[in-house]
Amino acid sequence: MNVLILGASGGCGRELVKQCVGRGHTVVAVGRESSELTVPDGVRVVRCELHDEDALASAFEGIDVVFAAIGLNLPGFSPFSPAEVPDLLSRAAPVIVAAMKRAGVPRLLAISAGGVGDSAAVMPWFYKWIVAMTSMRRLYPELEAMEAVYAQSGLEVCCVRPTTLTDGPQTGKAVVATRLAGQADVSRADLACWMLDAAEGERLEHFGPVITSRGAA
Repeated sequence: MNVLILGASGGCGRELVKQCVGRGHTVVAVGRESSELTVPDGVRVVRCELHDEDALASAFEGIDVVFAAIGLNLPGFSPFSPAEVPDLLSRAAPVIVAAMKRAGVPRLLAISAGGVGDSAAVMPWFYKWIVAMTSMRRLYPELEAMEAVYAQSGLEVCCVRPTTLTDGPQTGKAVVATRLAGQADVSRADLACWMLDAAEGERLEHFGPVITSRGAA
């Protein structure tokens, strides 16, 4: 496949780049001008901003699937810090959709978060408490707005909703959870593997799956 990764400089984006290369796919890594982006040999790097539809449409030419691993940067270590660009996701999503349609790219897998939309019913009470009491409470409306744009796009879309992300190893244990019990988390490596497996299938099976390696009940 010819794949393109938005947010390639982030933790999940780097894993997607590495694993796509490892499986023999042709990879385009997209990052903002200000991002630090180091990629394996053979990966094409495109520098552009997410509001630049023309630049994105050009980068999307010939691409089979787009992975959107775009995060909201939270400066510092405080869980109460606001995002650097609070409305980045809701502003970027319509531009990404328009650029994909111009370039004829049919398939999008985007990283959202466990607890967004109807997946709130799956999450344990303490996860909901963390969301409600930290800056994550401002992130979730952004993710919901992003998902709504993708749901109405007419594209083949999967908005992956991971539980707590870790930097642990790839275990191959990531599953779609319909109920969670106790501590639930998934490594970025496992999440990237699950997304790539889904992208390689004939069709995307889910719109908003909750993905976890631990805690599925």
